Amino acid sequence: MKVEQLQTENNAAGGLSDLTDVLGVAVSPAPTFPILTGRVGTNADQFPDVLEMYVPEGATVADVTYGKGVFWRNIPDGKYNLLATDLQTGTDFSRLPYENQSIDALVLDPPYMHGGVTVKASINECYKNQNTSHASVVRLYAAGILEAARVLRKKGRIIVKTQDEIESGKQRLTHVELINILESFGFCILDIFVLLQPSIPAMREQYQKSARKNHSFAIVGEFRS
Repeated sequence: MKVEQLQTENNAAGGLSDLTDVLGVAVSPAPTFPILTGRVGTNADQFPDVLEMYVPEGATVADVTYGKGVFWRNIPDGKYNLLATDLQTGTDFSRLPYENQSIDALVLDPPYMHGGVTVKASINECYKNQNTSHASVVRLYAAGILEAARVLRKKGRIIVKTQDEIESGKQRLTHVELINILESFGFCILDIFVLLQPSIPAMREQYQKSARKNHSFAIVGEFRS
């Protein structure tokens, strides 16, 4: 990480954003110094921080759930050797077209929410969500992590985006389950970034039995064996 450069950019921007007053978290579209684990904003705001900390410039990065490229909106073209694929391009992240140990870093962001009658049809369509239960969500992640272990070089990095969910009134701590899977598949956890959405999540009902989730996680792991 180029500390002096980040300090200069942050000072030139007038220091930390006014949104630090909300939750004490820095907000900006580019990496700032110091890089914090928590941020208010969007994936496009936080992703530069994650890459700045853990993926060196010029690395080959496979974003296997690229979609519309939201994560990369604030990343300069050419900074990384980006391999962008998803189901829309005909590439299943559980069967990647890459050689063993050929990738420096991999980004995995599959549908984090199980589908069903309690989930809006628009959400299921947006994410092409075929998961019928929380267990199926975890299995989907596990398939992607297993394939990442094949294509990543030793000490290669994986960035797993996820969010916890409620299933039939029960808390499902997806990020904890994924940390356990990563470690069992030979990854060491390097960091966990937390993203707080700046707006209030939509509510289907006028009552609630648990706090509405307005944060997500980016788990960073390093492949060891």
